[in-house]
Amino acid sequence: MLFVMALLLSPAPAQWISAGVAGGVPVSPHSHNDGPDCLGPGASNCGPNDLLVKPYAVGPVVDINFLQGFSVEAGFLYERFHKDLTQGLTAPHGAPVNFGQRYSASADGWLFPLLLKHTFGRQRIAPFADAGATLRHLGAFDGKGVQLDFFLQPQPTVLHIENDRDLDVAITAGAGVRLRIGAMDIAPEIRFLHWTSQHYQPAQNQAMLMLGLTFPALR
Repeated sequence: MLFVMALLLSPAPAQWISAGVAGGVPVSPHSHNDGPDCLGPGASNCGPNDLLVKPYAVGPVVDINFLQGFSVEAGFLYERFHKDLTQGLTAPHGAPVNFGQRYSASADGWLFPLLLKHTFGRQRIAPFADAGATLRHLGAFDGKGVQLDFFLQPQPTVLHIENDRDLDVAITAGAGVRLRIGAMDIAPEIRFLHWTSQHYQPAQNQAMLMLGLTFPALR
């Protein structure tokens, strides 16, 4: 009851909604390698097997500001995924024999952070902490490559892999500093994400250095 009364009696922020753009770069491993494999017999034609996220994420962001320094951050960040695969002779049960293939494919990924944030004070420089969840939608992988025919000769092939999951979820927490410069807030932050599954995840635990620019500044 006392907490609710304090919120009601506190002065409201001058701006209820701030909007802008946010970007991030990984500061932890953002690729996974399963080791090389080789096409055909012998080890003279080998290649990688890895999954990586390009070292950037960027997109729009909105802050909904409440009383007592609390706010909600929502937005979406674009990422680009890349997958390389080299596979030797395989004979899956009930499927045609594959004499080897190699391809490179890419997919678009979208992160949707939804975070409860608390800013400690309304000074020009104020620390903040946030926590919540990040949802991820990963599109289909499309690319090109080669596949060995019955005579072990490479033939061009086109690849399309549909993602069989609509959303993945990461438990998210971060901390940073809000800097008010004129009518704009600049907010560098370290953000940690723990993905609840390893489905097309180069690393289950990730850390990102984020930078947000929002307008108008919170006063």
